[in-house]
Amino acid sequence: MKNIIFILLAIAIFSCSSNSKKDNSTSNNDSSQAIIPPNDSLLAEYAKTIFQNFETKNYRALAEWFYKDGVRFSAYAFIDTTNDIVINASEIKTATASTEVFNWGSFDGSGDPIEMTMSDYFADFVTDANFAISGEIAVNTVSQRGTTTNNIEEAYPDCDVVDLFIKGENPDFDGLDWKALRFVFKTVEGKTWLVGVIHDEWTI
Repeated sequence: MKNIIFILLAIAIFSCSSNSKKDNSTSNNDSSQAIIPPNDSLLAEYAKTIFQNFETKNYRALAEWFYKDGVRFSAYAFIDTTNDIVINASEIKTATASTEVFNWGSFDGSGDPIEMTMSDYFADFVTDANFAISGEIAVNTVSQRGTTTNNIEEAYPDCDVVDLFIKGENPDFDGLDWKALRFVFKTVEGKTWLVGVIHDEWTI
């Protein structure tokens, strides 16, 4: 009789332990699914950090932001999802020393090819203005400013966009000397990645 009671007690204890593990597992699964996307303030800080990494040429730190499929670079507002250059994390780490020349698109006006190394392109089309300090920051409210079609919503569906905008200051240009830089972010399983960098300015 004592043996029977002991066996029943052992079964009851095992059953409670098993249920507790299931409850904990369910709780953990629920918490992993409750991923909170980054808010506007956090996205703005991400953009500033990334710009500063470009500015200081801290390409190793920058590589940590690069999405697994790479980052697409667009010289102007229209994003050519077929031909725009995509740089991956391994490539960006070599930007300082790399002498490889890429065709980044065509210059506005002349139509000449934008043939530059990574470091030269970044100097002319990413850090050509102090966007982190002087830029007006807007999150997910990109507007059509110039004559070039802004197709960012079609090119990057379900992504967040941080727009850094500097107003034109030279009175001789009637405000047409404005510039903008946009960082496109994609959040996957709680991690926010950089997927696109778009330079924008007045075009002919």
